[in-house]
Amino acid sequence: MALSVLGFVQGCAELDELRTANRRQAITVRDQMDEMDRLRVELEAAKKVNIAYEDRARADEEVKRRLRADLESLARAIGGGAAVRDTVEGPVIQLPETILFDSGLAKVKTEGEMALKKIAEHLKAKPTALVRIDGHTDTDPIAKSKYLWDSNHHLSAGRALSVLHYLVKKGNIDEKRIYIAGYGPNRPIASNATKKGKKQNRRVEFLILPPITETSNK
Repeated sequence: MALSVLGFVQGCAELDELRTANRRQAITVRDQMDEMDRLRVELEAAKKVNIAYEDRARADEEVKRRLRADLESLARAIGGGAAVRDTVEGPVIQLPETILFDSGLAKVKTEGEMALKKIAEHLKAKPTALVRIDGHTDTDPIAKSKYLWDSNHHLSAGRALSVLHYLVKKGNIDEKRIYIAGYGPNRPIASNATKKGKKQNRRVEFLILPPITETSNK
């Protein structure tokens, strides 16, 4: 009789342990299911973000492609060595020093005015576009025009400012749309160890940002 009671008690204890284990397992399974649901939601959200990013990236590339095509057409119209170059900020149109200025000076030449007139017309066709004018030089120290400029940085800034004045006063471009920068010799695109490289580095570049209507609808 005692053995029967003992066996019954042990059986009940084992049953309680089994029930407890089942409850723990049920809780574990439920927690795992909740975690899976959470991860599934996060994955779907990440997919949406990735799709949106890829769509935006494609839209940005399309805007850059159109900008480059427009600038290449403008460069062909200007001639004289005008060219388009890709940068991390987007495509820029660059005009060599020989188009715009005499050596060491910042007064726009007649030939340069003709080139800037075409750029002004291009900007008028994109009334919400902004433009940054960047002046660049080689590393040769200022010599003949030392009385005008303390350094290549001053010369590059003076040239960018002269271009701004032309676009505003003669090209009728709103001054608020234009920014200028003078980089001196700090952003070369060729080696300053050769005459050819120095000639390439003496330039003015125009970074034309896309019209607001083009980016806001993307």
